[in-house]
Amino acid sequence: MSTTASGHSDDSQPPSEVVVSSVAAHKGVEQVALPPLYEALDPDALDALFTTPGGATGRVTFDYAGCTVECASDGSVDVRDAAA
Repeated sequence: MSTTASGHSDDSQPPSEVVVSSVAAHKGVEQVALPPLYEALDPDALDALFTTPGGATGRVTFDYAGCTVECASDGSVDVRDAAA
């Protein structure tokens, strides 16, 4: 199963917050039920990568809370169940 959410392109939420809310929605749980994002990657680095003017373009893929998450520089976040 896959869930796609678009969020930070309008600057309302940093990518790290979009990841947590997207994974929570995908799993059907509250955000507080998830482990801290910093256990999977550095949230500040993710935010800086895609929100800094002139920042990187491309995608970052990582595992978080039993899901594979792909963040793209266009603001999209794709969440799918991690491969077994």
